[in-house]
Amino acid sequence: MSKKIAYIVSNPGVNDARVIKMAKAAANKGYKVHLFGVFKPGFEYYEEIGNITISRFEWKPLNLLLEKSLFLSLINKINKKLFVYFGKKFLPYVKYNLFANIMIDEIIKSKPDIIHAHDLICLPLAAKAAKELNIPYIYDAHELEIHRNPPLPILQKLYVKSLEKKYSQNASYIITVGKYVAKELSKHLKNKKIEVIYNSPEISPTRHNIRKDLNVDNKKIILYVGKVAVGRGIEDVIKILPTLPDDVIFATVGPVDKKQKEILEKMAKKLNVSDRFTILPQVNYNQVVEYIKGADLGLISVQPVTLSYQYSMPNKLFELSFANVPILSNDLDEIKEFINEHKNGEVIDINDSIKLKYFISKMLKLKDKYIMDDSTYKKLYEKYSWDTQLNKLFNIYEQL
Repeated sequence: MSKKIAYIVSNPGVNDARVIKMAKAAANKGYKVHLFGVFKPGFEYYEEIGNITISRFEWKPLNLLLEKSLFLSLINKINKKLFVYFGKKFLPYVKYNLFANIMIDEIIKSKPDIIHAHDLICLPLAAKAAKELNIPYIYDAHELEIHRNPPLPILQKLYVKSLEKKYSQNASYIITVGKYVAKELSKHLKNKKIEVIYNSPEISPTRHNIRKDLNVDNKKIILYVGKVAVGRGIEDVIKILPTLPDDVIFATVGPVDKKQKEILEKMAKKLNVSDRFTILPQVNYNQVVEYIKGADLGLISVQPVTLSYQYSMPNKLFELSFANVPILSNDLDEIKEFINEHKNGEVIDINDSIKLKYFISKMLKLKDKYIMDDSTYKKLYEKYSWDTQLNKLFNIYEQL
């Protein structure tokens, strides 16, 4: 009989690439996969996508708090605004138990053999359900919870730290996204072996290509991949576009909301570079690598405002690398090691506009220097490909 894995997420379960890649791969490997997530408008409460079952539950923490707390329900009757104020003060400390309550019964009824919890909010639920069922569970830490952005107040930070330690101590495995994150986690999650499974891309063919969609032949393309918003280095490149040669254009590929799009396009218009800046639509997560292969230079502008960001190994790093697009990155610890290992880019202080202009110009001129040869690309694939990450994941599942 096939073993069943329950994945727990705090989203609808179809937009988180790491989660859906793992779930799909496990289902294709022969596991029965049941994904438990959060309902949002536009999705269904229950559905079956291929060989994956998805159950979604409404997650309205303030409403749940109102139901559970007599004190807050009395305050709500007196003054709704006061209830919202106190509710938001309490939520950071009670949301974990509230979240567990909305779906624990259904997880137990589904009788999984393994529970795989993504992010801290899902961890107490996984621990409680696993204890009830006497089965193993995995904690998948997508980032450093005590070093999130914006920074947590000191009391909340201490609470999160103790909660993570408490509920991870009986986890059979802890998984995370990079070796520096793993080292930091191990400082307070004592005596735990932490396995690194990188957010490498799944690579599928696509009929589309960035150069074709931009309708350019001889232009040089600077590319930003990921969520498009102010504060992510995009406006820094727009500002220096007027100083770069006319044949240099800048494009983004990723999700963007209407307000952010308007702000960035207005900035480009003010600087008279609207014809050189384009926000392209989001591409399916498994088609990004093939889509961006026509770019000349990729930008990673993550700001090290927290330790979680300082140690990040984002999807875009691997997408750009597997597309063999030269990378200009902000100075972040493991990314710097990665780029030095593969000689496929440069690391600078992105906030230094003088260096940004210089290195963009230099790298566009010397593009071939940063293109990985076959031997280096093969090493990249052997160490970082999604196939390699899946081998690590399935070894864990099989041991459990």
